[in-house]
Amino acid sequence: MKKKIISSVATGVLAVALTVCAAADRPSGANTKTAPMKEKPAVTVGYYDISRVSAHDPSIVKDMDTGTYYVFGSHLATAKSDDLVNWTQITTDYKKTKDHPIYGNLAENLAESFAWAGHNDGDCLGGFAVWAPDVHWFDEYEWEDGSKGAYLLYYSASSTWRRSCIGFAASKTIDGPYAYVDTLIYSGITADGTIDGAGNRNTKWDNDYLNFNELLEKGSANGGIDEINEKWFRGSEYNTDYAPNAIDPTIIRGADGHMYMVYGSWSGGLFILETDPRTGRVLYPGKDSVEETSGNYIDRYYGCHIAGANHESGEGPYILYDEEAGYYYLYETYGALQRKGGYNMRLFRSKNIYGPYVDAAGGNAADNGVDNFKYGIKLIGNYAFTDQRGYRAAGHNSALIDGDGNRYLVYHQRFDEATEYHEVRVHQQFLNEDQWPVTAVYENRNETIANVTEEQAAGSYELINHSTGNETHMLKTQSVTLQPDGTVSGDLTGSWKKTDSQKGYDYVTIEAGDLIYKGIFFEQTDDSNEKVMTFSAIGNDNTCIWGSK
Repeated sequence: MKKKIISSVATGVLAVALTVCAAADRPSGANTKTAPMKEKPAVTVGYYDISRVSAHDPSIVKDMDTGTYYVFGSHLATAKSDDLVNWTQITTDYKKTKDHPIYGNLAENLAESFAWAGHNDGDCLGGFAVWAPDVHWFDEYEWEDGSKGAYLLYYSASSTWRRSCIGFAASKTIDGPYAYVDTLIYSGITADGTIDGAGNRNTKWDNDYLNFNELLEKGSANGGIDEINEKWFRGSEYNTDYAPNAIDPTIIRGADGHMYMVYGSWSGGLFILETDPRTGRVLYPGKDSVEETSGNYIDRYYGCHIAGANHESGEGPYILYDEEAGYYYLYETYGALQRKGGYNMRLFRSKNIYGPYVDAAGGNAADNGVDNFKYGIKLIGNYAFTDQRGYRAAGHNSALIDGDGNRYLVYHQRFDEATEYHEVRVHQQFLNEDQWPVTAVYENRNETIANVTEEQAAGSYELINHSTGNETHMLKTQSVTLQPDGTVSGDLTGSWKKTDSQKGYDYVTIEAGDLIYKGIFFEQTDDSNEKVMTFSAIGNDNTCIWGSK
């Protein structure tokens, strides 16, 4: 899936006329450095009173010294917030490339990655293609002077829909500048060097600006590989049914304390590699094998395959380990990123970092390389409540479990308007009765969820069923009534009940024939600045439903 490149002379914060986009991630509670807790103010403001920013593929990370939240996005865009409500734009899309606060002199700093892809080449002639960074604090990272600890920024650079690479840079402070360290993963290689795209790169795997020769010299016993994998090629071309597009890296600290990088887009799907916390570099498997618990295949170079294949849509992977739930939650985004491209986020989970990652209906993410709409809990479709703004193409998310245990989903949002303009959105999340994180209906205002009475919960709601499809149209807004006698009427019929979660909020269960939806009640502020009761629930058919009273 190809992304539109914004050239270095472009202005503004819009990512226009895109075909697909990149991802970013940040498991916050996984860091071992302690961040000061700030009291988040109770914010009760209207939709248009919030300070908003634009950063495509926002990766959330918390400054472990100041407690400030940052999002790092594609096209060099960054922003920060003290409260996860109001945001300040730091940098916009490719506005600066020579004196950038994060990347420094971009062309010089990332020159080693750009030798393969991402600068004045292919789809980015005259400009750059740097996408979907993810920043993570590494306690164990060792600097040349012997000191330890660094923020590592993992990024992707790309020139075509398959010729890409993933590299990383290091800084002792979250706001940079970040010094280039290494390029780790290359995709789009060929067996014969055929030029790919509007450039002049020789794409043969044995070029000196790639790392395959170096890994072959080491051998699998010393952290390299023994030989080139024939599966990487289809004839002489790169085999995009099997191997990934090397973009959208994100970092996770696992329950075992180890560091991992998940990445990939379309093509052969999503892959995961263990990462050395002392160096920030990935640990190549060295040999092909099968992962014991999941049954997923392991490629000697690209790592363990966990989702996708056959160039079926699926990108922006983000894995977050939730200690309370005991699960790794995998997010990925399907579809094309334009407002009418059907972009939508999906959710899977696993007890094992390598999978299998399954959805609420029992589907395995490793099988979603065919008919992907059948797999994954669909979190948000194209929707609008009456007299409120219409939303489209929500996607490429990261997620955060803060030091106080609060959960957040962070993503970019387009709108039901004649523009590709997008903004960062943050919604709270809560674990339902089955330990799935359900997403609050309205965006975060730092409101505290609380128990509600039967009388507060009962009543008529506007209903959004986010469906399981990759729809490009706006979904129909429906209506439903939770009757005081425990029945449900309207566009959904059946029964409902409210139970205390013993966590300070109430579960809701709605049964409609064979469908069972489990979620939470939450009084929120809507886009019109009105207090309304809401419910959010996940169905056993992978649908999410939202109600706004």
